[in-house]
Amino acid sequence: MKRLCWMMLAAALTAGMAWGQEIQGVVITPEGKRLSGAIKWKPSSKAYAFKQTGVNAEIELPLDKVADLEIPKPANFDGAVAKVVGGNAAAAISDLKGIITAYNHLKWDETATRYLAEAYLKSGNAKEAKDVCEKVVSQNAEAAYKGDVAPVYWDALIACDRAAKAEELMTKAIRTGDRPASAFAAICRGDLVLKESQTPDAQKKALRDGYLRVVALYQDVPEARAKAAEKAAKCFEKLGQSGRAQTMRQLAAGK
Repeated sequence: MKRLCWMMLAAALTAGMAWGQEIQGVVITPEGKRLSGAIKWKPSSKAYAFKQTGVNAEIELPLDKVADLEIPKPANFDGAVAKVVGGNAAAAISDLKGIITAYNHLKWDETATRYLAEAYLKSGNAKEAKDVCEKVVSQNAEAAYKGDVAPVYWDALIACDRAAKAEELMTKAIRTGDRPASAFAAICRGDLVLKESQTPDAQKKALRDGYLRVVALYQDVPEARAKAAEKAAKCFEKLGQSGRAQTMRQLAAGK
């Protein structure tokens, strides 16, 4: 009976609707029910279109009917990320843009946006980095100070001479109590110090208030800690402290 009602509701809601690109995954309802099938985000109605496995009809699921989604990682995601991290960022841009389009509101779009923005930054295009982050922020205001996109958004703002805006968001991030957000905010504050000055005093301040703070206090956020250690190594090099720089490089490499 429940299955029959589900099918009748699906048919009533979706008559005449066209189905676009399908992403296979699992919808988890507020009651804990797991529904496997094809899922797509519908911007016009701010709901998910869902076609259950074995059922031809399509149903529309508003946000309050979706507790969570389980979406497999896109096949080309790891390869694209490897290019960004490995110094071939420009080559990853096309793949990342494709993932963002195909996985709109399907888990992987925000993470792909984070790496796309990073790819733009590494390619010397800070404005594009800022713009792609702001597309996410326009749909989810919290993404400006929490989650995967926030740290690279702050970097993009700083690169675009919007330091005051970045500082405002970093302060908000720290106030949330979110550990990763707070760690990356401290790193960005170190970056802000060095953007204003490269003097020995500025290097020491960036170390004290930013990078070394993260190294010492955020062992539970390994990605931020490694990034802070890498930046700390550069500061120590400029201060002529090669031994401490080497220690930080080893920490950044996970040794």
